Amino acid sequence: MVQTPVQQLSEILSSVAGSSVLVLLQGHPDPDAIASALAHQRICLSFGVEATIAHVLPVSHRENRALIKVLGIELRQVSAASDLADFQYLSLVDAVACDGSIELPSTLQLLTVVDHHRSSVRPQARFVDVRTDYGSTCTMYAEYLQGGLSPLTGTVREDARVATALLFGIQTDTDDFSLASVVDFTAAAYLRGFADTDALRRIGRRMISADAMDVVGRALGNLTVARDFALAGVGHIAVGHRDAIAQAADYIVAREDLDTAIVFGIVGDRIDGSLRTNSPSVDPSALLESAFGTDSSGRPYGGGRADKGGFQIPLGVLAEGSDKAAVWRIAEEVVRMRLSKAIPELAKVFEKAKG
Repeated sequence: MVQTPVQQLSEILSSVAGSSVLVLLQGHPDPDAIASALAHQRICLSFGVEATIAHVLPVSHRENRALIKVLGIELRQVSAASDLADFQYLSLVDAVACDGSIELPSTLQLLTVVDHHRSSVRPQARFVDVRTDYGSTCTMYAEYLQGGLSPLTGTVREDARVATALLFGIQTDTDDFSLASVVDFTAAAYLRGFADTDALRRIGRRMISADAMDVVGRALGNLTVARDFALAGVGHIAVGHRDAIAQAADYIVAREDLDTAIVFGIVGDRIDGSLRTNSPSVDPSALLESAFGTDSSGRPYGGGRADKGGFQIPLGVLAEGSDKAAVWRIAEEVVRMRLSKAIPELAKVFEKAKG
């Protein structure tokens, strides 16, 4: 008899009771990842497994920082393999593979993977649950809870904290439920009965920072349009303001004659970009993988879902260059060249501009 994901996860966590698990968030942690990690930590605890939530890159978006502060979520920032030496197992949420931002100890075993993104990488973990028809990973964790893995009862404060985080994660990853499926609405309805609505309002106030406005201005000033596709480079961006790139892409794709936008810049030691699309014919994951390929381990530099995606390309030795303007010119040319191969209309615009 085939076991359900709830039964499988229950069996695996029971088998590692008394051990320590690292829930390592990938990239700049977003609400879907943070809330899923919190739910995973809760489930682990119910099986006598100690779980620690950690991240490498900073939490950069204001709403994400508010989520952590208002709900009192404990995250540990790590930077080297030595920071992970005390853990026996690794769990990934909202990702199928580590992004290479930190070297993992060889003793750390990948135990569980839970994600909703499409990927060409098949993780080698004891438990893998990837559902690309779900709008968020939080939806999957809500189903785990409702299915009997440390279910919410409303009798303890922790229930409200986890429910609020998961509900906010579903809301943000489905663009305020505009992209939600039936399972997302069902999960949200379950969580709504336990969530703290006042905390949800405090977390979800929509604001755009002065830095993000500056990035939007730079994107508009460096916009290349090819039919209904737009591309904009925004230069060097401080690591703590990385999400301004995504906000600029959201803003540009709202223009009435566009259905797809890519905004990119240099963040730290890599090229970082965001894609937004309203076109049913554009597959962000396929487009970005076609343009940027994979690393030496076969992991795509870019990925995404139905309406959005992102990519990160290490600068390598270029990151050591002291002439930031020169480094940016090279990075911009690389992105333009790669995307031109994937999008012929864009290549024509660039050729015309050179002529």
